[in-house]
Amino acid sequence: MDMPMAEPEFLRYADAQAAYGRHLLAEHQRDGTGCCRSCGRAHPCEQRAHGGRLVVHYADWDGGEPALVRPYLRTAG
Repeated sequence: MDMPMAEPEFLRYADAQAAYGRHLLAEHQRDGTGCCRSCGRAHPCEQRAHGGRLVVHYADWDGGEPALVRPYLRTAG
């Protein structure tokens, strides 16, 4: 059975997936013939499409704390 992932681990995973997607986008670019420079397939190749899907899906999981005021977290004092 898969165990649920804690938020910090998921945020690291999401960041890594988005970085890998950006790597694929940078590596699999179109050359002058309309083919992928890396694999030679018609552009956009499957690897470039996969990279784009990774970025779209995971890039929004920023991991940074939102800049919101949370009065209910204020400590008494």
